Amino acid sequence: MGTSRFDQLTGQFLLEVREAGGGLPAVCAACVRVLPVRRCAIVLEDGEAGLQPWCASDDFADLVESAQATAGEGPALSAVAFGVPVSVIDLSVDCERWPGFAEALSGAGVSGSMLAVPLRLGGIRLGSVDLYRDAVGRNGPRFIATALHVADLVTASLVLAAGDAAQQWAQPPSARRIHQAAGMTSARLGIDLADAYACLRGYAFAHGLSLMQVSQRVIDREVCIEVE
Repeated sequence: MGTSRFDQLTGQFLLEVREAGGGLPAVCAACVRVLPVRRCAIVLEDGEAGLQPWCASDDFADLVESAQATAGEGPALSAVAFGVPVSVIDLSVDCERWPGFAEALSGAGVSGSMLAVPLRLGGIRLGSVDLYRDAVGRNGPRFIATALHVADLVTASLVLAAGDAAQQWAQPPSARRIHQAAGMTSARLGIDLADAYACLRGYAFAHGLSLMQVSQRVIDREVCIEVE
């Protein structure tokens, strides 16, 4: 893809974001519109909580991202850790590299390919944009190059968000609930926040629940997390 094609892609992406009203949901939707993908999700580094889903284009993507957040491993976490795109040929059979993630997805009936592209600003790790295609198979170099360019546009959008627009980039309610549950667990058990998040993930994994579901139950005082 030549420079002019990248310029055209940039213009199309920015137009899609503006027409959708700006903010993270608009950026997520723009990724789907300018790339040959079916769905998209954006996950961001969230302090001690680690990578958390901030936006997903549909329920399918939300389910996969929830599995990553609960397991604390997956394509996005690997992409962010190593700073390179990570491909999954088929989500139904190609996740052995992340056994916790694979188990969290088991029985969910998900399939298709996935590409996790890291969002970085110099040496700062911001998160990942996760792209999903219905067809299984390897992602070709042309698609990966285009996805890397779009990831740069997403990163720029994150950095430039300010003023009134910043409200559209606010932490989603699910992340706030997870933080609240971790804070409650930390205070009750007298442990630091990192260990509290680990306890929430461990309970979720052991009981076949999502991190969000466990967090809500902790907030509602339906369960009490204990240190193993």
